[in-house]
Amino acid sequence: MGVLDLPVRLWTIARKVEDLFDGQRKSVTSLLAVEARLQTLEDRMTYLEASQERLITEAKAAAGVAATGLAGSVISEVVTRVTRIEMRQEDIQRRLGRPDGT
Repeated sequence: MGVLDLPVRLWTIARKVEDLFDGQRKSVTSLLAVEARLQTLEDRMTYLEASQERLITEAKAAAGVAATGLAGSVISEVVTRVTRIEMRQEDIQRRLGRPDGT
């Protein structure tokens, strides 16, 4: 039994080593796939970060335009109201008989 048992043990060991190498190949393949996906994600994050700076710049510009437009509207409204008040004051002065406003 000892002499016949040795080839069976060697065959079993050889199969286990072969399975070990096969597992290692599968692990390397899986790790390479994970690395490729991580690289893709890193590239996308870099692109998004670069786009975010541009987006922030555009948002600041839009906010500046909106603020300028709002300020212009407010100033226009103030000028309109002041003009109306002046016109009413002139009308009142004319009614009181003071054409020169004194």
